[in-house]
Amino acid sequence: MMRYVIVLLLLFPLLPYQPDTVDTEEPCNGEVALCDRLYTEVTFAETHNAHSTLDAGFLIYAANHRANMMNQYDAGIRAFMIDAHHADPELLGEADTAFCHGSSATPFHPCAYGSVNAVELLSNLHAKMNETPRDVVTLLFEVAVPYSHLEYILAESGLLPLVHVQPLGMPWPTLGEMVDSERRLVVFIEGRADAEFPFLHDFSTHGWTTNYAEESVEEMNCAYHRGDPSQPVWHLNNWLADEIGLSDWTKAPQANAYDFLLDRAIECWRVQDHRPTFIAVDWWTEGEVVNVTRTLNAMEHWSHSPPERATTD
Repeated sequence: MMRYVIVLLLLFPLLPYQPDTVDTEEPCNGEVALCDRLYTEVTFAETHNAHSTLDAGFLIYAANHRANMMNQYDAGIRAFMIDAHHADPELLGEADTAFCHGSSATPFHPCAYGSVNAVELLSNLHAKMNETPRDVVTLLFEVAVPYSHLEYILAESGLLPLVHVQPLGMPWPTLGEMVDSERRLVVFIEGRADAEFPFLHDFSTHGWTTNYAEESVEEMNCAYHRGDPSQPVWHLNNWLADEIGLSDWTKAPQANAYDFLLDRAIECWRVQDHRPTFIAVDWWTEGEVVNVTRTLNAMEHWSHSPPERATTD
């Protein structure tokens, strides 16, 4: 019997054991490595006035982008600044909430320059999030409606069950934890927190921002502008304005250029000793904010050399 065993071994040499396994690791926001990082240890591409786009019908002097929020999402942007108003000064119900861009200080209603139905836009966002179930998303609302209206539009769009609640002063969860808990939407507001709406986080107590709407890239810096600088969540605002304060699309190719934006983000990471949580831009199609955040997220420290240029192509 032993002779037959030896013959078989000679005919079929023993090979290293290779178990039939499959790599079950799944990415968070596009990268497996990001799953174990805290929310505050990731840099997200963000659009300022994300809803205010030319293709959504906003007038040129009220628009901040060419392409709409769903195009932004498809490009890899996962944080959106949005302005919530009543669609009409005579219509003040929850269902009349719209996303507009204008000043109440002018004779014209903010929605006179363009508007998007809030429930419709957030429902489209919900559909996009369902297509990317392992991505964490952030909204920052500028609020000109009661908080109950924000709750309504989040509920009607199906987003409310996904909203994360972050106790002030507690460490943020990892992206993986947020995905696993199915609480992967963070909502900030420009307004005071209200215990009745714990999912609406006052961005000025949960974070801070740099200045914004300078007239040239030479004026941009890394200094604290508003909010609580002790918080790890912060927005690196990176858009330029013209001489009357309107978003200037002609300057976007310079402000959003890969090399300039990457160098600025790394320098501000060095100055603040913490990576920017968000890089917020206007005219996102003019430049490479998503590629810049991908490069930053491949770096563990500002002093490390940036890896080979990341790309969404």
